[in-house]
Amino acid sequence: MAEFCQQYREALSKLLPDMNSIVAVWQSLLRKDKKDEDDINEEKKEESKENMEIADAREPDQPHSLDDAETTLLKAVLLQVMCLYQKVIPHIVTLSTFDFSKLLKGIVSEKGIREEVPPVLQYHILQLALELPANKFSWFKVQDISDAEKHTGEKSVFYLMLKMFTTSKTSHLKMSTKLLIIKVLMNSGIFQYTWKELEVWLKHLDSVIEEKQEAVIQFLESVLIKLVCNPYPYTDKAAELVQEASMLEASLGGQESDAASISVAHIDDVLDMVDVIVEGSEGLDEEIGFTLNDELILQTFPFSGVVPAAMEARNKMFTQGTSRTDEIDNYLVSVLTDILHAQRDPLALCLLLQFYDKDLEMQDKKVFPVIWCSQFYKYYSLWIPQQVKEHLFEQIVAESRESSSELPVCAPFPCLLKNAYERGGHTILEEKVKENLREAISSLSLDILPLAAKHIMLYIRTTINNFNKCDKTTSIGMLNLFMEMLKFLIHRGQELSGTDEVQQQKADFPSDDCDLFLDVDSVMAGGPTKDKVLEDLLVAIFKHPVPEQWFLALDLQSPPPHCLNPVSVKLLSNKLNTSILELLRLSMPLLQCIHRVDIASMYFQAITKSVLKEVDALNKAGSRGSASNKKSQVLQGLEELHIYMDQIQLQEVISSMLQLHEECLTVQRSAEEKGSVVMQLSHYGDVLVSILMENYGNVPKDDKLVLSASHVKGLSTLLQFANSEGLEHIILGALQKEPVFSHVIGLKVLTLCLERRTEISLSVAEFLLKHSMPHVLHFELWCLDPGNMKYLKRNLEALLPLLSVYLKQKSTMHFARSKEVSMAVMVALKEGIWKKLTKKVLADEAFGEIDLHLEVICGLIQDSDSRDELTCLIDQFPEVLEKTENYKWWVVSDPIAKALEGSLEMKDLWKNSLLKACLRWLVSTYNSNKEQEDELKKTEASMLSHLSDLMHSVSRVEAVDWNNFVKTGLKYRYKDCTFLNTLNNLIQSLYENEGSSSTLVQLPMIHMMVTNHSMFLQVMLWSREEQLKEMATREAIVDLLLSVVQRCPSLCDKNHFAVLLGAYGATLDTTDQKILLLLQIYEKNNVSLADFRLLLWGPAAVEHHKTRKSLGKSLWQQPSTEEVLTLLDSEKMHQTILHFPQQRHILPEEGKEPLFTDKNIKDLHNLYDPCFLLPLFSALLKPESVVDCHKFVEVNALGFTVTALSSYDPKVRAAAYHVLGAFHSHLEGARFREKSQLLYLMDTVKNGVRQQNFRFTFSLAVYVAKVSQQMLRPEEHMYMRINQFLLLHQYLDLRKVPGFYKLFYSFDLEHKVEREWLLNLLSDGLKDKHCYELYDHQRIFHVLLAFFSSPLCDETAQLQVLEVLQCAAQITKAAYELIRDHSLLTWMLHILEKRFIESDLLSRIISLVQTLWTTNLGDKEAALARDSASKIESDTSHKFLPLQIVNEFLFILLRLIKHIRTSLDVSKLCQYFGTLRSVLKHRSFLMKTYKEMKRFTVNVHALSHKDILLILQKWNGTEKDLCLQDALQTIAHKYKVTELLRIVKERNKPKLSARVLSRNTRSKVKENVNEDANRSSDIQEFCISKCKSYLNSICTYWVPVFPSEDQQLHPTGDEDGSIRIHSDIKAEVLAATCLVARWVVRSAINCDLTVVDLDFFLNWLQTSILPHETVVQELLKDPIVKSNLLQLYNQACYITHEDYCTIQSAAVFSQVMLELIKYQSLSKDGFLDTVVQPMCLAALNEEDMAMKVARLCLLSLYIQDLWLETDRPEMFLSYVRMVLRSEVEKQEDDEQQTPRRKRKKMNEAIVALCKDISELVMDL
Repeated sequence: MAEFCQQYREALSKLLPDMNSIVAVWQSLLRKDKKDEDDINEEKKEESKENMEIADAREPDQPHSLDDAETTLLKAVLLQVMCLYQKVIPHIVTLSTFDFSKLLKGIVSEKGIREEVPPVLQYHILQLALELPANKFSWFKVQDISDAEKHTGEKSVFYLMLKMFTTSKTSHLKMSTKLLIIKVLMNSGIFQYTWKELEVWLKHLDSVIEEKQEAVIQFLESVLIKLVCNPYPYTDKAAELVQEASMLEASLGGQESDAASISVAHIDDVLDMVDVIVEGSEGLDEEIGFTLNDELILQTFPFSGVVPAAMEARNKMFTQGTSRTDEIDNYLVSVLTDILHAQRDPLALCLLLQFYDKDLEMQDKKVFPVIWCSQFYKYYSLWIPQQVKEHLFEQIVAESRESSSELPVCAPFPCLLKNAYERGGHTILEEKVKENLREAISSLSLDILPLAAKHIMLYIRTTINNFNKCDKTTSIGMLNLFMEMLKFLIHRGQELSGTDEVQQQKADFPSDDCDLFLDVDSVMAGGPTKDKVLEDLLVAIFKHPVPEQWFLALDLQSPPPHCLNPVSVKLLSNKLNTSILELLRLSMPLLQCIHRVDIASMYFQAITKSVLKEVDALNKAGSRGSASNKKSQVLQGLEELHIYMDQIQLQEVISSMLQLHEECLTVQRSAEEKGSVVMQLSHYGDVLVSILMENYGNVPKDDKLVLSASHVKGLSTLLQFANSEGLEHIILGALQKEPVFSHVIGLKVLTLCLERRTEISLSVAEFLLKHSMPHVLHFELWCLDPGNMKYLKRNLEALLPLLSVYLKQKSTMHFARSKEVSMAVMVALKEGIWKKLTKKVLADEAFGEIDLHLEVICGLIQDSDSRDELTCLIDQFPEVLEKTENYKWWVVSDPIAKALEGSLEMKDLWKNSLLKACLRWLVSTYNSNKEQEDELKKTEASMLSHLSDLMHSVSRVEAVDWNNFVKTGLKYRYKDCTFLNTLNNLIQSLYENEGSSSTLVQLPMIHMMVTNHSMFLQVMLWSREEQLKEMATREAIVDLLLSVVQRCPSLCDKNHFAVLLGAYGATLDTTDQKILLLLQIYEKNNVSLADFRLLLWGPAAVEHHKTRKSLGKSLWQQPSTEEVLTLLDSEKMHQTILHFPQQRHILPEEGKEPLFTDKNIKDLHNLYDPCFLLPLFSALLKPESVVDCHKFVEVNALGFTVTALSSYDPKVRAAAYHVLGAFHSHLEGARFREKSQLLYLMDTVKNGVRQQNFRFTFSLAVYVAKVSQQMLRPEEHMYMRINQFLLLHQYLDLRKVPGFYKLFYSFDLEHKVEREWLLNLLSDGLKDKHCYELYDHQRIFHVLLAFFSSPLCDETAQLQVLEVLQCAAQITKAAYELIRDHSLLTWMLHILEKRFIESDLLSRIISLVQTLWTTNLGDKEAALARDSASKIESDTSHKFLPLQIVNEFLFILLRLIKHIRTSLDVSKLCQYFGTLRSVLKHRSFLMKTYKEMKRFTVNVHALSHKDILLILQKWNGTEKDLCLQDALQTIAHKYKVTELLRIVKERNKPKLSARVLSRNTRSKVKENVNEDANRSSDIQEFCISKCKSYLNSICTYWVPVFPSEDQQLHPTGDEDGSIRIHSDIKAEVLAATCLVARWVVRSAINCDLTVVDLDFFLNWLQTSILPHETVVQELLKDPIVKSNLLQLYNQACYITHEDYCTIQSAAVFSQVMLELIKYQSLSKDGFLDTVVQPMCLAALNEEDMAMKVARLCLLSLYIQDLWLETDRPEMFLSYVRMVLRSEVEKQEDDEQQTPRRKRKKMNEAIVALCKDISELVMDL
């Protein structure tokens, strides 16, 4: 952007005139004004002398006094143009030599501002002066003075600016002038850090009365000019005194600190203190650096060089006896007083003033100033230490003290405060003085407030420094007063900021005519805003060193240097902390309003550090520590100010406080009743709850307030003692983000949530039941309490969601709980709520919220062993189900049917009732909702599915209900596909043959209702552009008609043909094939199509039928062959030729599916059906017909017929030969231009056929079809070449591709066209193994492979060759022989040796490799996957690909990865990773089998660490994972991995410009952009997720290989030729292993891992990661990795059924987790070795499935406890206690054992195991 701006400036400067031209225009306007002025003066020569004097008084350099509006506007525009020049093209202004000081002289004179000059010009000239560089003006010298005028005392421009500043009447001109003066002085370099002091000098200059201003202006001008001309004496003097003051303070501070001691009398005070540590100036050295911060600037430059220069000028003025010194002295005292009040450390300034006052006192007494200097000396000497204090003006000071006994009442606030402070602490603490100060503050203006705040802060600092020298009561009283005044100042600022100051200034703005050219908003923008003044006020208070250094200094043990004893320090610190907190609480809303909360950042940091320190101390104290009964100042500050704190600081504080022990968050307090003691939240708990509740809604979603399990545990502790819905929200949010945290939520929290019954608390309880097995058991024990059951019954409606969740989870976690407990809970629930639920469900009125009731009933029914409980439902429920509004009630029907499995009679009765209810519900719904609504579609579809299931399980159906269903459904749901399909299926089951049921509605009636419906023709006579929904409805009706006609052939009638042909499309679409079957059934039943003779179809058939019906038989004509052929689409015919259905049979075969399907053909509706077209062509080509042969060829009918000769059905080929013979006869008699060529072509083909019904190779058939079309295009080049070839042969050799070598090796000018035509033929014609054999016999593949690498082969030809190979790779024999005989993989490897491969070519190669591998692999991988999933040992009889071929594929794929780049299509990347994963998987099976067979193998490891890093780097180009990118770049640079460095370099390389790109490249880029824009985002996301899953699996096949110890002693050569030490290689492999392991674990959580994938993942962890301790330790440092491992482990241990594979995977995962726990040393006691480890080993080797699952469930609890870093396995021990307690409390069940005996055995196993654990752990 900067380069563009520079070029833009340069271009603009060439177009615009230079600055001298603009100045010349300005001067021409001035000359014109001067000429007009001279004319006016000439006319007035005869006027009076007074008028003449006035005219003479007008100076000749007043060029703007007589301007009209137009000239004034023109001048203003010129000034604006000059400003724009400086902003846009400043180098043009730099080249100008014009002295712009002349512009200023035109608007101001020695008398002040020129009133006659329009204000708009004054303002714009000032703005120009502010914009231009200062060196364009001559500020400090007299200009344009002739020799005759030098004695007149012409003033400098700077003097004129001071004069203009004091005489300006408008605020905007005064503000602009002030800014200009400050700019000029700052440009001198003297005021770089002290420019704000200039505002004080100018402010007091403006306040001098007009009569005395001239002397002050001249004095100030002389001082400033002298300072600017020679600044070094004054700046050196100021620096000298600053250094002297610093050394003096250091020496005095050391003496006082040495003398400070604690007397014996203060021992009692010292004993009351709490370890106060007074430290020295710690960290002082760190403040001295090269960068100047604000604090260092204020210390180094406390005042400017104007002060010594002014003092020196004052002394010289008094010495010389200059008159009018009073106003100057008064001005100096007022300015110096404000400068003194603005000092943070006034010692340097006071020493400077004392130095010059002493020099003045030594002068002659006669010239000595009497009052001003003496009073000011008396005041500033208060800050001078006695050691260096000079006793000046003693007599005058004494006299002034006597004369000023009383304080002025009406003085302004600074004077009032100054006078009161000067008289001492007792005076200032008087109530009258305080009241006067408060009244004075209430009258302060906004711009005075910052200086007043600095004034007070100076007194506060002085009071603290003198704290030990004065009475403590007086010092504390003064501090209270000063802090109170600061609060009054803040209140005053808040009050003034509420008024609209800007609008008031606009209202006061003058509205002269000339001001119409001014923008008032831009004029007012130069002044200080109220926000800026407020900011300065608050900065003066909170950025002062006193509050910053003393705030919480004792808590942080870092107080500032002082000379106080510990008691005084504590007293002073507490007072300051309290006052500063009050100021912060008052000021933070203002800071937030002006967006400057950062001003208080130091105080928030102090609060944060103090809180963290307190919390750390409590944590170190452990359970012995407890919270104090008194809330500390730190906690008060945190509670009051946390809403303004930074989120990072706040989260740090919350995180630390949440880790407090329960003893610190709670406290015992006596209850109001009976003197009992209850646990309540401590101060820490209260503050933490307050912070969490107030900040919960403000935390962004991406920020995690709760970061670890200990935080959630702390939240659960808070929740037990604080009834806060906000806390519940936070806990629920934390659980939703990390479900594993439910393991650390105490069991008491679940009970608490049940008691509160709020919506959010019950949501927390539901989440705990979903994800925590102990909470489920705890809930069961809670339910068994009789009191809780009554509570549940009373609050059933609120607790229904919880019961629903429990009933769902009960069946999934039954392995780890006692069966008796679950049964007891079910019994208790049924006794308590069954009647209430069934009563509500069976009620007549419909309820709005009934879903939960039904879910709970379903859960209770599923475990119901008593059928008596279901009797009421079985009897009454069907009537409820019949109602339309009760469709939700049907969810109960299936559980009831399952509960009746033991009684076939009751089950059949229930199914019959359901069938009747279902039919009646559907009839009722159809009648009440005649127009199907969208919300009812899913419901009706579900009910129809119920109907189908019931119909297949029930032997009979009520005729009345069935008939009503058929009639009503066909009437109102005629276009509902679900209904039609259901009706079709039911007809097939109910009507096995004609006349099968006499009571049911008969098939002819159903046929009539279907065909006579008003929508029948609308649906059947479809258009090709109709929607998918209409097509599905049409297919459903055809299916229905087909089923009815097959069962009732008597329905066949020739009158139906018109509709059927009108609906027919003659394609291979499923619906068209079914219509064709329907037509064939008609013909089998003697209803022939002979009357139609020449068949029409589609809309043409409908029109033809209309014509025939309207005109009658006498006038009806048969359609001509041309009309029939016109219906054929040439493009669709061409596609049919290229994808001819060779397996299609012209007549349906017995026992086989009549419908044709082909998985290789995607769009069957775009292909014509040869079973219809061949008979049609036969009818068209009868001898008596008149045929348009040219049309026949043009629509590809001839090519279609020839292609049919390649069909595998002999009958299809016979029909095709018959059609060709008939066409040959018609062609001989035809007359058109291409007749002879076509006849010769047919004769050539005919001569090549040597046997009857010979099957053509598909390639030859396509060749003939293409040639027949080419004969009709003589203008093309191939027409001549093909005819030349045909004329050279009398017959077509059917064992070769015709003319291959002549066309391929053609040397014609159009050889590229010929080769392209031939390669297209080869790819289109390669369809089966016969085509491959034809090509291979002719050695075509040898030619293509050799030609590919030839320089004659361009990119288009290369893509065509790869297309031919792609087609061949889909053929099994071709795919294998191309690799074996033609070395296709080696050939591709040669291609990949190129440095760069185009994206299209790369995509084709990836597709080719994937197709070759898939075709050669066949179903081998699926068989291996089945064996692996079933845990069957590898069978050596399995067929594997040869290891050599597998390794070749792997080598090719690894070479391919180097060419993959971000521009590659994601789908191709998905193909690549899928193929690589499959190759590695097959290779691993192969190597495992070889190992079992004890066969020798080499190159055991498939991937190196560089390969896997390169794969991840390429993948990251698509995923854009910044963490992975940083890790890869770190490894690349640290270990000099050449491949990775090359990729990093290429990505950082700037992209080529459009000029560098070639034309082909630009076109490709454009095509890729279009493809990317059109690609569906859903497909892209799916491909990315698949790629990630594939890559995760690929990484698990990589095994890190480390050099052995012997190899590490010797260097080795790297791939790039460099020599490397093996120790470096080991470090590189370790780094790569850490990176890969981290990425695999992180990405595994987002991959849907199957059992097989999980086994590979665990095996990889065990064999490749866990043996390397360094890798494991590095891996476990990543919290995301730990969290993902725990989530994966929870998923693996979520055992819902007895699946051996799942259980074994959970056992292996448990072993892995225990190994990782050992690495982390999480188990501090021997519990892991004595109890858990043996339990895990037993789980791995346990044969008893019940005991195995029980061990795994308990083991998972223990692992979660330790993994979440709890102090001890609390949840594990709690669960064991609950199991044992449930065993003790359970009652013996005398009922007979149910068939679920095996599950009961499992539950007995968990009880036995818990008993064994309880014996080992004595503290249970």
